[in-house]
Amino acid sequence: MVYCGVIIVNKGDMFTVYLNGVIMTVCVLGVYSEEYTGEEMVILAVIGQENMVHVPLNDLESIFPTRKFIN
Repeated sequence: MVYCGVIIVNKGDMFTVYLNGVIMTVCVLGVYSEEYTGEEMVILAVIGQENMVHVPLNDLESIFPTRKFIN
């Protein structure tokens, strides 16, 4: 959890932003403290709507077997 202005964001949160005339969906991948300044940093991923896939949680094992990747 990290404070971003007046909102709190958590890992996995998705939100839509309007930047330079373009609407983008963004996902919070992680948060860390910058080594030298101690400033909290947020790792974001920009998600293209055409690439977004909604999969039931129970189906993830058949799509991504746990023995094939490391978290």
